[in-house]
Amino acid sequence: MTPVVVAQITDCHLQDDPCQDYRGFNVEQHLDRVVENLLLQTPAADLILWSGDLAHHGGPEGYQRLSQRLTELPVPSYWIPGNHDDVTLMQQVGSQFGGQLNQRSLVTGGWGIILLDSTSEPDGQGGGSLAQCELDFLQQQLQRFQDCHCLVVLHHNPLPVESDWQDQIMLGNADQFWRVLGQHHHVRAVINGHVHQSSDRMHNGVRVMMTPATSVQFKAACQQLILEDDPVLKQPGYRCLELYPDGRIETSVKRVAG
Repeated sequence: MTPVVVAQITDCHLQDDPCQDYRGFNVEQHLDRVVENLLLQTPAADLILWSGDLAHHGGPEGYQRLSQRLTELPVPSYWIPGNHDDVTLMQQVGSQFGGQLNQRSLVTGGWGIILLDSTSEPDGQGGGSLAQCELDFLQQQLQRFQDCHCLVVLHHNPLPVESDWQDQIMLGNADQFWRVLGQHHHVRAVINGHVHQSSDRMHNGVRVMMTPATSVQFKAACQQLILEDDPVLKQPGYRCLELYPDGRIETSVKRVAG
């Protein structure tokens, strides 16, 4: 069986000025290295999912550079916002390049992929929620894709990660999110960004995978924000997923050396 190969890239935190650092790192160069590495992988990715915090504080130049880059890649890309993004600006920039970047759902290889905006009701600290229209959209798409295996994509983590400061800014209405998923037994996995670290576990029969950032990594299980200092874990990262027609998922996190 031939799988659909999906890459997830997240939390780029691109600056308006590509030479400006984020937390002491040139994140533009980090992203360059990640994309170069991804394009060398075998099997090649069929599509790329960009799961939020793409431009730090929603800088317009960051979106323009990123969207131009994505149109030049040999595979299609789809993006969603994170708490640092400007949702309206992302929609406008995405529309300039044919609108594919803004596409919210697709079917490929027996899989339905649903992309959600979790930036409603921001708390000013980084938290966000799914608006009622997003929950309705999720319900509608899951019903539409009832003959497919489903992968759900959002920015905010729908499960705690045992870091006090991060658990305060996870998905604000995670209970409602899980109630919707609980009505549909064809949901195989959820992927998210936001936490700048890797995690892979089961919850209510659904696999939940969290993916490192291309920018900087946060140390796991901390009371406050601490940057990762492990020589391997602090490297820029992304996730590859192989989605098989029988619902099986094989995945790995790729780290890119400096």
